[in-house]
Amino acid sequence: MLDKFLFLLWFLAWTSGGLLLAASAFRLPRRLILGAGLALGATTQAWFANLLAFLLPAPAAFWGGALLTLALGLAFTQTLSPRKILRAILPISWRQAAALLFLAYLFTAIGRGLLLFEDYQNLPTISLMARGDIPPAFALDPNVRFGYHYLMLLFASEITLLGGIVPWNALDFTRGFFFALTLLLAYLWVGRMTRSRLAAYAGAFFTAFAGGARWLLLLLPTAWIESLSKKITLLGSAAQSVPDLARGLALPWAVDGGPPIPFPFAFINGVNVPLVLSHGGSGMMVSALALLILLVYRFARDWRGCIVLAILLAALANLSEHAYLAAFFGLGLVLVLHWIRTRSLKIPRDFLPWIGLGAASGFFAAIQGGVLTELVRGFLRPRAGAASPDSYFTVGFSFSPRPTIISGHLGLLDLTNPPQLLVALFEIGPILLALPIVAIWGWKALKARRWWDAALVFGGVMGLTSLFLQYEGSAGVTATSRLFGDLLAPLTLFAVPLLWTWAKARGARVKQVLLSLGFIAVFGGLILFGVELTAAQKPVLPLAMQSADVQLYKEYWNKLPADALVFDTLPARAVTIFGRFTDSNETWYVPKQSWIALAQNPFPRALRAAGFDYFYFSLENWETFSPEVQTALADSCVHIVAEAEGPRSETDVRKAWRRLVDIRGCE
Repeated sequence: MLDKFLFLLWFLAWTSGGLLLAASAFRLPRRLILGAGLALGATTQAWFANLLAFLLPAPAAFWGGALLTLALGLAFTQTLSPRKILRAILPISWRQAAALLFLAYLFTAIGRGLLLFEDYQNLPTISLMARGDIPPAFALDPNVRFGYHYLMLLFASEITLLGGIVPWNALDFTRGFFFALTLLLAYLWVGRMTRSRLAAYAGAFFTAFAGGARWLLLLLPTAWIESLSKKITLLGSAAQSVPDLARGLALPWAVDGGPPIPFPFAFINGVNVPLVLSHGGSGMMVSALALLILLVYRFARDWRGCIVLAILLAALANLSEHAYLAAFFGLGLVLVLHWIRTRSLKIPRDFLPWIGLGAASGFFAAIQGGVLTELVRGFLRPRAGAASPDSYFTVGFSFSPRPTIISGHLGLLDLTNPPQLLVALFEIGPILLALPIVAIWGWKALKARRWWDAALVFGGVMGLTSLFLQYEGSAGVTATSRLFGDLLAPLTLFAVPLLWTWAKARGARVKQVLLSLGFIAVFGGLILFGVELTAAQKPVLPLAMQSADVQLYKEYWNKLPADALVFDTLPARAVTIFGRFTDSNETWYVPKQSWIALAQNPFPRALRAAGFDYFYFSLENWETFSPEVQTALADSCVHIVAEAEGPRSETDVRKAWRRLVDIRGCE
């Protein structure tokens, strides 16, 4: 009970701090304070906690992040009257609060029934960060630094440690919270842009569901689809799910961890994924943070607002390095265009703060952990830019002479090839038609000196360069689509408010066309949302876990010696349950040859010789072991640390067990 009370205090500390920052560092209208304050508090405390964790144990760092956020908010309110402070802490936005709670609950419930995308890497990383491994090392090889955009996972690890919540539920809640915040901020920002509540609802709706329109291929003649299919080489989960594009349009997307009713392949997307399907390790928080900065930057009071903006930009650098670089690339391009327009190399006075913000956030980006920190570390090596042998991620690009869109499902789509161009346009969806009006808005924002709006628009130029680049780093070629997302993101952000304002003075036919295009953009997302909603009523356990694993998590998480290595034939499972490293893989997808040999014949003395201290296995594992291995596991050097019983699975109620044994005596 005391733990829950302390967790509530931690939550109240950073939420109060965020609300105070929203009221003191920015001149925000009162209706914006709740959404902006919650997003400010969540981001600021996680950013502080990350830096403090370099020096302090995890509990102290996590509490320190919340208390520093509160202290900063209190320090900035010195010029405010007690009445304004009270109004900041208790904003009267009950409808917003109710919507936020409902959306957070809904998306959390959906997440509990899904095991999509990167949970095999997110959950072990959360478990290790909750015990204090910040910045995180690679969970499957402690000698390798895992330079990942991990700030949202850090937030989940705080909930895991301070709230006593298992990592998979903590991650689901984190996603649900930031999904709800994203929609609330989209509602507030679009409403601010258009002065229309109906437009605000439309903007939030579009933010949630807009995506590509692969399903339009279903409307083409069968012969056309067969011809197009011959030009497409499937990648990744698509290649494992369907034989080819033509037949795949009528088949489910056979992805592991999907909902009870599988996603239809025709409605998923490998380029423009709707927010409702963003179940990765950072996407939800990136969207919320991008909208937060866009909402508050023009309301900065003084140096206090600049300090908070520097923190938000540094957090963005950790969460999405390519979005951060695209924004500042756009800011530089905006300055050059301003010079050309004014025929003067003078830097505008109101642009100078952005130079300072770039310098401050860039400094922290270089030292705070994550992808950019690893890039800086690589450039500081004797061979500048060389991949570091102790870093998980490598970065490299090759030039493509032909403009190419890379879909995570449909592969490389050459835009000079008409059939592939058609498929690429369907993958992107009608959002591309917003490019002219968004570009015009970017130019108007530049002339009006709305520097950050203009920077986001012109940062899309970096997304266009991805048409001629192919990523060759360790994340795989499909990671190139993230760079193209730097073009799609501003289009999605600005489409509704700009088109709404433009269409008000137009005739009914123009409005009907825009509504039709909007429907096409969101239809796929609505279908996917309806499918994933079936998962809300059926929570599942991750990583092949059963109730016995959960029991051992509750009893032994973070209880083994700090430097212990645990062997498991499902490596990510043991790391998540015990909060201890294993040594099994070169990457998340490629196991080490030495580990494969051990997994086939896990003799305790061989495991010990390889450096392992504990062995975690199940009855199902035991039944596959040879008689020699079973006999060896009964040796006197093997000591049973813990054992838990439970059903084999949801559909098999036969008794099974999980067992953790100590093999340190098997020298």
